[in-house]
Amino acid sequence: MLKQLPLSGSVKLEPTPKAVNISWKDQLVQRPYRFPASRGSGQELSVHINHDGTAYYFPLGTPDAQQAAAKARQIYHVTVKQGWNTTCRQFSRELTLSFEWCMNPVLWTYTTIHTLVDDPPKGKPGCLPPSPNRQRIMVVETDAGVRRALCWCIDQQEGFASVPCESMESYQRTLAQHRPRLVLFNRTLAERIDLKSARSINPLQPNILVLTYSVHADGDQMFARTPSGVGGYLIKRARPGRLLDPITKVASRPELISEEFLLRVKYHFQELLELQSSHDTSALEKLTQREKEVLMLMSKGCADKEIAQTMGISAWTVHGHVKNIFERLQVRSRTEAVIRYLEK
Repeated sequence: MLKQLPLSGSVKLEPTPKAVNISWKDQLVQRPYRFPASRGSGQELSVHINHDGTAYYFPLGTPDAQQAAAKARQIYHVTVKQGWNTTCRQFSRELTLSFEWCMNPVLWTYTTIHTLVDDPPKGKPGCLPPSPNRQRIMVVETDAGVRRALCWCIDQQEGFASVPCESMESYQRTLAQHRPRLVLFNRTLAERIDLKSARSINPLQPNILVLTYSVHADGDQMFARTPSGVGGYLIKRARPGRLLDPITKVASRPELISEEFLLRVKYHFQELLELQSSHDTSALEKLTQREKEVLMLMSKGCADKEIAQTMGISAWTVHGHVKNIFERLQVRSRTEAVIRYLEK
């Protein structure tokens, strides 16, 4: 019997002050990435809620500050009174999913999703019709919201169809019934069953490959959990409906050979680098020497206070350098800035 897993993407932080001290309007933010399945316009507000050492971003589904603050208050009260499991079943969370194509060098793609607390509507615009020619992709995920969102993403991509699997108890039965081309395994589950191919695309059974993915509270947590000591890093953001781009050219082959898939993945990243290398290099060259030092320390996971102490400058000066780095590299987060630095 498997023990209950920790909530997907949770991150340990200091608890939020008591609700009576919170001005929820002051806590509202607008996140840079939207999830198409949420049907929003992209202007909706979000809130970062932490309680009892666990934290998530919650999309609030409205650009109206008063309505958003009321929903944020509701989410917090449910969390305090009924616990995180109830909150995560009732409210959508923003999470970052990273797909671990190769371990050394690190070749990952990642995307932002909103967990789906209900099944997505049938016949949603943009959803591809069923077809026997589409390759089946099995998703082994115990978190229902993550599973629905990931299956929705797969179903948007031409040539693929999702097969959900909600538990390890049903895993072998679902595998035998559907014979998918690829099995996507939450890495937490893969590690619990000692899956030997974790963190790289590998054979699971004849003509069935397996790929692991990780769930993170945000992009910064994803970057902090990348493995150390490897030969290099290539980490690329993907649109939710394009998660399987690295293997689209080989997924329909009659026989699946993991070496061919991995070679195709490497070609995919090489093509991306060839398209972006001149732009990335010129952007990095525009940084001042101090900005380069700040970016280098950011790539080591240093917080602003640590950067300020190391460089002998104030935290406000560090904030100014980070803002300039974002503008020069045309990125919107520390994670994207660091990825650009590592891909140079």
